[in-house]
Order: sequence, then structure tokens, then C-alpha cells
Amino acid sequence: MKPIAIAAAALLLGSPALLQAAWAEDAKIQVTKPAWQGYQQYLASATDQRHGFFAMSKDGQIWGQSGCTKGSCPPDDQLKASALKRCEQFSAGTPCLIFAEDRNTLVPYEVKDYTMYGQ
Repeated sequence: MKPIAIAAAALLLGSPALLQAAWAEDAKIQVTKPAWQGYQQYLASATDQRHGFFAMSKDGQIWGQSGCTKGSCPPDDQLKASALKRCEQFSAGTPCLIFAEDRNTLVPYEVKDYTMYGQ
């Protein structure tokens, strides 16, 4: 099965194991420093009382997040869709995926020492 199809199935089924399997066939996401800073801010806001998702573009440059107070959250599918939508608003057509749920990273990655523009 192609990695994209596996990733789509994993997102729909909410299975981190399937999502990791899909990305194991591809290279690690190369996360830019600005995107890494966005993820660190997301992690800093993550508490035991909050539930959320962090989405990142496949090229590791753009991100989006969504979250709520536990006990008053919409279904996970809606939270995931919100994070993906926020990411895809600025990703210039690059697909986004769910990078993390709460404090759990779901895909392999490494942080780049440079940005797209060599900064």
C-alpha cells in the first residue's frame, strides 16, 4: 500500500501505529527551526487538562494546532480537521499531517539547521 493511502487511513482511523508505518516508508520530516519553535510553543501549552493536535506540513515548514479543555472537547475528528485546516491555510498546497496528539509525537522527524531560504 502506498504511504499516502496508509497515512490517509491512519488519519481517518486515528491510529498512530498506522500513521507511523506510513511515514516509515518515507524519509523523516525535516522540520525547520521556525516550525520547531511552533511545536515547542504547542508543547508548552499542553497540560493534563488540555487535549489537542499539532499538524505539520510534509516539508516541515508550516504548522497548525487545535485544542480544548478536556471534558468540553468536540470529537477528535473535528480537532484533527481544525489543526489540519490551520496548517493547510498557509502550506501553499503542501499536504499537512497530524504530527502530534497532546504531547505524543506521531511521526519520525529531525530538526533542520537551516530554513528554506538558507537562514
